[in-house]
Amino acid sequence: MSTAAKSAREVATVTREELINLAEWERKYADAKKKTSAAEKELALLRIRLAEKVLGVKTSDELKRMSPDQVERKMRKRHMDGDWEFGRGAPQFDFVKTNQGCYPAWAQLFAEELGEAAAQQIRSNTPITYSYAVEVHLD
Repeated sequence: MSTAAKSAREVATVTREELINLAEWERKYADAKKKTSAAEKELALLRIRLAEKVLGVKTSDELKRMSPDQVERKMRKRHMDGDWEFGRGAPQFDFVKTNQGCYPAWAQLFAEELGEAAAQQIRSNTPITYSYAVEVHLD
């Protein structure tokens, strides 16, 4: 390579400040992920505690298998049957569907082994699961 070609080539420089800034943001990101993970765990625990009281479910998997209509009917029925009640001053709340779908994790491998038609049949026979959030009405 000629000297003219070498001098025409631009060399990228990585600076100390750039790396320090990146390291700081990597640390901030890791800290935020830890806090998010802890918040998700606590929120899941609080949701299932409420679901145990008002729906009579014991696990999050049991709640996931319930459709929004089933959740609403069971919550209303258990309330009318006296299985739970609102404490003094407690606001209204609802379980709000945030996601739904069939998630056979092995479907891609199954399709590769036995074909897409067989995998689709399994998908269509896989029960739908739901995710919920609790919406508290603090009007």
